[in-house]
Amino acid sequence: MSERFVLRLTANVLAVALTLANGGADAEGARKVINAMAVTVFPPFEFADASGNLVGFDIDVLDGIASKMGAQVNWTQSSFAQIISFAPLKTKRADILSSALGDTPERRASVNFIDYVYQPYVFYTVRASADQFPNMDVLCGKRVGAIRTSVIETGAVVKWSEENCTKAGKPAIIVVPGENTPQVRLMVKQGFADAGLTGAAIIAYQNKLEEDQYAVIGKPVIKLLTGMAYSKDDHKFGEELKQALGALIADGTYSQLLHKWGLPDDASIEKPMINGQP
Repeated sequence: MSERFVLRLTANVLAVALTLANGGADAEGARKVINAMAVTVFPPFEFADASGNLVGFDIDVLDGIASKMGAQVNWTQSSFAQIISFAPLKTKRADILSSALGDTPERRASVNFIDYVYQPYVFYTVRASADQFPNMDVLCGKRVGAIRTSVIETGAVVKWSEENCTKAGKPAIIVVPGENTPQVRLMVKQGFADAGLTGAAIIAYQNKLEEDQYAVIGKPVIKLLTGMAYSKDDHKFGEELKQALGALIADGTYSQLLHKWGLPDDASIEKPMINGQP
């Protein structure tokens, strides 16, 4: 057997081996299951129904995205505190975290976001007390509930208070911390807080469930770009999510889901973004 023939045979064997290896990697790299975590007390975005199943706008959106990717979502229930720690991503227990998270520069230092919706945040009170709040200025000096662990909510209340109360020589808003959205609403209903801050879609959804018990005070305080968090190292996954969400928007499914869960028109995004960038 000539030396030239041996070299050619060796080269061919190596080429076949590389082809098989690449093919195996491609097959292995095709994500069939997306491990996701969500909270259970944030309707209409995500919550547990009477049977304990996770439902809501976020759940439907990510399930739709996964379907476009040829994958399925394995949902796990979690707490808001656990999710905003981003620990499940670092320990690989989750591929993506869904809790209608505000996409902020501070959080981008730890994770990437696939942005999928806007959240206008509003002050609200019980309808029986609505006449005590003819305008937003009346909030100065009042007790306003916000989620304790949410820098978005507490920060928005403090900032609005500084700009509209303190600078005008009026007493600052007193922030009353709650553990989650339902607890804040309960504090408002029971009189431990005069008002609360939450997403416009959330309070609209609760009004459907609770026979219009809540009244919005004034205009939205902030319009928050909202995303689902995934690992900063997983760029390929991020692009796959972005393309699949784009397809969900293009075929009209996204719009249908907005209407299904009663989200306002200004909650819609025109196209998916990663960290606020198209």
